[in-house]
Amino acid sequence: MIFVSIPFTLLKEKYLDLVLKHGLNVEVALHADALDRYRYKDFREVAKKLKQAQLKTTVHLPFIDLSPGAIDPWIKEVSLKRFSVAMQVAELFEPLNMVFHSGYHSDYYREKQEEWLASVKDGISYLLKLAEEVESSLSVENTFEPEPELLMEVLREFEGKLYWCFDPAHARVFSKKHELYWLEKLHPYLKEIHCHDNSGEVDEHLAIGKGVIEFKKIFEFFKTKKLKPILTSEAHTEEDTYLNLKALEHLYQDLKDA
Repeated sequence: MIFVSIPFTLLKEKYLDLVLKHGLNVEVALHADALDRYRYKDFREVAKKLKQAQLKTTVHLPFIDLSPGAIDPWIKEVSLKRFSVAMQVAELFEPLNMVFHSGYHSDYYREKQEEWLASVKDGISYLLKLAEEVESSLSVENTFEPEPELLMEVLREFEGKLYWCFDPAHARVFSKKHELYWLEKLHPYLKEIHCHDNSGEVDEHLAIGKGVIEFKKIFEFFKTKKLKPILTSEAHTEEDTYLNLKALEHLYQDLKDA
């Protein structure tokens, strides 16, 4: 269950043949520019080729500028509309999981946290109905949330319906808590992990081992708890992607044998 994150534009224009040749499962990143640029049949054609090759997919929903828990009703409305369009496209890929960001940012919502929580729960309730139509699970990825307790309140609200996509690199650079603390708190909701590394200062999306993220301890935790999440490489260069796949193949084998 190892996947490679590839934006749809790059998948269609550059990497599809390589993906098919090497039999790579793909997390299709549906950014806004691709949703606006390509026609429905373009997505259908790529999805068909992946399915014919018996490759599995997950989908990363658009996230830039989007806030499903926005306090401004106009921003929330357009965010949910963008998610709706993306999920219609995602359905073509029959994804095992769909990942989204909560849109939380402490500069905006720190003093209005309860108001934001009420709004994001309402927004996620709408997204879960769409996910049910797609017949896919839905996972919220930690991004700018300062601590896991904030997401825990959301995950508890939708117990058994909403899951967690763990991004340890985001936890290291964007939050106030260590990535292992996040894992200890939220592992009962774990569905997927985004695997990339950084120096601890900037979200660099490096290969595992090139930064400071404690992946060895993370996977030891997985083995102890008998967790086998979807493993997704999110390195941002070809070289680092190859390195990530080698590392993840080894780590995945360890999990299978646990």
